[in-house]
Amino acid sequence: MSTELQQELDAAQACIYTRSNIRRAFPDFDDTDVCGIYISGDDCLVVYRDGVERSFPRQPIKDAYTSFTHRLPDFFSYLGPNYRGPTAWRKNAYVMFKGWSYVHALGKHTPHALMQGRWADKFIHIEDEQQLKAIIQSDQADIGYLVAPDGMRLEDRPIDLDSELVDEQDDRAVYSEPQCSCGSFQRQLNNLSLFQKEIKDYRPWCKHLSWFRNYRELLCKRTEIRNACPAYAPDKCVAWWYAPPENSTDNGRFLLLYTKHGAQAPKSHWRTYKPNQTFTQHDAWDLFFNMMEAGYVPFPGTSLPQLTNNKCSNG
Repeated sequence: MSTELQQELDAAQACIYTRSNIRRAFPDFDDTDVCGIYISGDDCLVVYRDGVERSFPRQPIKDAYTSFTHRLPDFFSYLGPNYRGPTAWRKNAYVMFKGWSYVHALGKHTPHALMQGRWADKFIHIEDEQQLKAIIQSDQADIGYLVAPDGMRLEDRPIDLDSELVDEQDDRAVYSEPQCSCGSFQRQLNNLSLFQKEIKDYRPWCKHLSWFRNYRELLCKRTEIRNACPAYAPDKCVAWWYAPPENSTDNGRFLLLYTKHGAQAPKSHWRTYKPNQTFTQHDAWDLFFNMMEAGYVPFPGTSLPQLTNNKCSNG
């Protein structure tokens, strides 16, 4: 193919047409000895060092990129120490922790995890957004990210006395679009016009926003079930524990016990869920939502004194 028809990738295309995304769209793609990736009409052109060229349709690669940016990490990927969820900050935003405590068996003793514990209740005292992000995303702390899944509340704006009065306030004028301080989201935001040129109606997104929304849905569902129980005390309960892996390349162990006699039931009234099956961190989301669909309320096993000696406890 004539090199005159090849177009260098712009900032958005460089994020979309990567070796990884081509491989996600086309599993048989060989990325060894690739010396260049270009755009040629409706195709993505891969040039190898030996002069061989291979073309791939662009649309499947764009779909793969969008799917990847919307992926849902496992449940423990963004929990702080002691299974702590995102911490509310200001402006409808939250500090979302990296799951340092659950990467491996000694994760909770690492400097990053200990730093999270020291800072977790102090973020609210930091008023400046840039200062906060500088702290939580510094190489030394690496605590996590600042996320606003429903958009960040904008600063109060002066009232236009010449404008027409409206009965209801337009929320879109009060909140921005969903935001995350991670590098992936910021690259999309800073090159939004280029992304929208490549993918129609594109809006920036990242895995942290996907995780946050799923976590919030879990909390809302759990509250809904508890509120429907007499005196907010459910009979059907599940206690869960997570034991991180011995090293970061293995899977951890996710264990569940269930009862129909309430959360304070003695240990003899609890049964292991599917004792012959091994569950990992990758099963947690589905298990949580499935148990709640069946009317069971999940509790961290570490919060139930009569069960704290469970062998899978990470306490």
